[in-house]
Amino acid sequence: MDALPDRFTAIRAALQSTICTVQGVKTIEEALLTLARHPEVLRLAPEAETWRDHLTAARDQGDMEEQEYALLELYRTLHTAGAGYTEDEKQQLEEQKGLHGLSGGLMPLLMAKELITPETRMADLGAGNGLQGLLLHCLAPHRHTLQVELSRGHLDAGRLFQRALGIPDHRITWLHGDLFAADLSLVSLVYLYRPVRPSAATLPLYRKLAATLKDIGHPIHLVSVADCLTPHLDPPMQSLYDDGFLTISAAG
Repeated sequence: MDALPDRFTAIRAALQSTICTVQGVKTIEEALLTLARHPEVLRLAPEAETWRDHLTAARDQGDMEEQEYALLELYRTLHTAGAGYTEDEKQQLEEQKGLHGLSGGLMPLLMAKELITPETRMADLGAGNGLQGLLLHCLAPHRHTLQVELSRGHLDAGRLFQRALGIPDHRITWLHGDLFAADLSLVSLVYLYRPVRPSAATLPLYRKLAATLKDIGHPIHLVSVADCLTPHLDPPMQSLYDDGFLTISAAG
């Protein structure tokens, strides 16, 4: 574990050069292209065809700048596919000051990959259509991912993505519901992208999630993007990496 901060810093430095040269990005690229060739996925996200063709052409021409641009646009397009909430889901999201449709780029995925072993059980809390959790399975196959999301529309899209990528059903559980009430007792890695706006109204939610993590009786890692959770962890988790946007911590 001591070498991880150096590894995280090396990934961040590499990303400041060109994404396409970073180890693991080719795996992400191929997974996104697989999705963007699938007829059902294209019906859900027709814009993906444009970025698929742009990415393929840039790659064939050896144009690294355009390849990076098209890759990130394809990721953004697929990440938001299937967006939609019922009236009840919208009400709950509004009551929690919830955020949605944020991807955070590729860096959190490449960092999280460094923490994953074949026995990892991870949870993506506020998973959206689950693209990030599915890509982490492609990057670092592991025992199980729990995808927790309030929107049934997102979950339906995620199940489609899972089928298109050929990830076995026993590796993924899709849970429709409140991420703050999810059972995390078996989880060893939690992935979180600021699910609700930090405020006096949402403070109890973050405190509830912090208490849930505290009660886990085995070692865990936390990957928190646009972090609002770690200030509420008591006792604090060991910081492995923090650049003001992405926070990676460990406990146990």
